[in-house]
Amino acid sequence: MTWLDWTGAGGISIPVLLLAYYALRRTKSALEMCLKVFLQTRTEREQRATMVAMAAAMPQGGAAARFEEGQPAWLFYKSSGPDYRVIASREAA
Repeated sequence: MTWLDWTGAGGISIPVLLLAYYALRRTKSALEMCLKVFLQTRTEREQRATMVAMAAAMPQGGAAARFEEGQPAWLFYKSSGPDYRVIASREAA
């Protein structure tokens, strides 16, 4: 009995198993990356909605900032004009 008989199918099954293993690892890492981006985007969207609601609640308009780790991270602005435009921006801070 040779080593080819032990590996089965003429030695093809081991490389196929290794290929399947690495393909599953790549797929898992890609799915983890997509999930991380999805959760980060969803969290930021919820934060932005909260900030817009907070800015809209300012009675006479004005600006406010939210700080994260000692640095301004969000800027909220509500105009005092008739259209009462509300802006919440992470980049403007």
